[in-house]
Amino acid sequence: MKINSYESFCSHLYVSRETYEKFEIYHETLFKWQNSINLISNSTLDNIWVRHFLDSGQLFRFTKNISGNILDFGSGAGFPGLILAMMGNNNINIVESDQKKCTFIREVAMLSETNIKIFNCRIEDLSFLKPNLIMARALAPLNKLIKYVENYMEKRPSNLNHFPNLLFLKGKSYKNELLEISKIRNIDYKIYQSITDELGKIVYISKVNVLSITDEK
Repeated sequence: MKINSYESFCSHLYVSRETYEKFEIYHETLFKWQNSINLISNSTLDNIWVRHFLDSGQLFRFTKNISGNILDFGSGAGFPGLILAMMGNNNINIVESDQKKCTFIREVAMLSETNIKIFNCRIEDLSFLKPNLIMARALAPLNKLIKYVENYMEKRPSNLNHFPNLLFLKGKSYKNELLEISKIRNIDYKIYQSITDELGKIVYISKVNVLSITDEK
């Protein structure tokens, strides 16, 4: 699969021309920065539009109707959060511990006039936001992702401690990861097919029963 025009992108996922122009700014800026900071894997440079832009953009159908805060954990070069903000989500909060990557995301957001909030900190340090959805892409296995969320939620005031829905892009190992979680967690989830990879899946988790350390033993 290759994307080299507005029409070819829209053949997989429709966006407005204005949004596509923002993607082009993103693409150009990423290439400029990639020479000095490793934003994405060099192996994906020739197929950024599919591997990063389209892959991130396919999540918009899950996020477009969410009115509360959306947290993008460990966003790296801004995927998927910045792409979704360009597509119209005005409630995206990016969490990234690498200061240089945050500077890059801010520059792309400024150049493309995209509304987004960027927090240069670790996940566990951002306890004041009440998220309706937490998402991540290529950050960690599912068991670690859920543990990150649990650690994050434990530090929050009790009146903000409603467990959010979770949205993760996963690869071919998703079945094994779900099996590992099922041994220590009771979760409700749905699996959706990725449009960019026949082995890729979108995992949408709507409930996690958080067990105590005693229960896990």
